[in-house]
Amino acid sequence: MELPIPNKPYADWSRFLSAVWTHGMGKGNYEPKEAEYHCWRAGKSASQSLTREDQKPVIRPSAFIACSRQTWFMRQGYEPQPMPDNIGLTFAMGHVLHEVSYGAVKSALPDCFSVEFEVEVPLPSWWPESDEPWINRKGHIDCVIKVDNPTEAAAYLPVNGDRVVLVDFKSMGGFSFRNHKKKDYSSAPDGFGYLSQLAVYADIIEPDVVLLAGINRDQLSAPLCCRRIDNSILAKEVTRVQNALGCEEDPGPEMLTRWDKEAHFYCGGGSRAGYCPFRDRCHATHSITV
Repeated sequence: MELPIPNKPYADWSRFLSAVWTHGMGKGNYEPKEAEYHCWRAGKSASQSLTREDQKPVIRPSAFIACSRQTWFMRQGYEPQPMPDNIGLTFAMGHVLHEVSYGAVKSALPDCFSVEFEVEVPLPSWWPESDEPWINRKGHIDCVIKVDNPTEAAAYLPVNGDRVVLVDFKSMGGFSFRNHKKKDYSSAPDGFGYLSQLAVYADIIEPDVVLLAGINRDQLSAPLCCRRIDNSILAKEVTRVQNALGCEEDPGPEMLTRWDKEAHFYCGGGSRAGYCPFRDRCHATHSITV
């Protein structure tokens, strides 16, 4: 059941998409055919996450480009540390939350908009054209919303000439979700590569609006938290990723250089274990201190 026209238009795209998602998730609003389809897809993806064997890691928009040294290690053929044996459940739940979010948006999005999910795209012209095993050549955009009828859409939010909206959904633990709500994306560390991925995809389809939509997997009743990412941030990140992909010598621990102690959460250091799959190799060549 589509989102009703509000008494007053939502202030921006972030609030509008959050309202669409919340309404679609509401009792009696989720379209049965969408529930059946997206739950089927969720089950299939979750099953694959739980049963798949380790795959050859490759550089792609969602992996190994958030830090230039990660990219360099991959290009040199070094193997990242394997993921934990029980990581399948985390991936499975991520797929479930993505798919039910797609169904909620499709159920509640007004007719003056259209939406596509899991849009396959070729990567940008500056992405390495290589048959090397360390690189991926295609990507998938979570969600693209288009304004089909600007006049009718204006009842829901100020469109202001926007026609295409790129949305990337991320399932987040409670700590990351709280951080996402208040984070200044123009200056805070991006160790998980959210901005890197968005920057690559935005460079391909050139949307008018880019949203990073956080789903709190620790509190499923929490509303969707959508943050608009400014084009200037994405342009800067595209340049950094291009430089990382073309770097011909070890850039050193550049994430630590950029973010200092704030990078410890991702890189390891101080009392932090870190998440980087190259942390042991990186630590062995550069001391990371408190």
